[in-house]
Amino acid sequence: MERNELNRKIGQNIRKYRLKTDISQENLALTAGLYPAYLGRLERGEKCPTIDTLYKICNALGVAVSEMLCFENETENANAQAKARIENALKKIPDNQQIKVAEIIENIAEIADGK
Repeated sequence: MERNELNRKIGQNIRKYRLKTDISQENLALTAGLYPAYLGRLERGEKCPTIDTLYKICNALGVAVSEMLCFENETENANAQAKARIENALKKIPDNQQIKVAEIIENIAEIADGK
């Protein structure tokens, strides 16, 4: 695996676990003792964290370093990111409107299935 690909995959995992724990980039950076801009560069795969930095991020997220270094295939990763984004967006929508959003998503899924 090339270094650029490794940087990208680590960044994707940081973002995935950050979204799962519903924490902003800024709050994660502050909790881990990092600059928010640096965390953004890590998530975008522009930088590769040191082991010490990765350890700080994992502690702040409550994730084992080994989990952070476990890479799913591209489709699984994209699906996990999409799911995390949808779940986070739903949290911001009032309860009575969440059903409407679910119906829209179901309709889109039916169209994609060719029904």
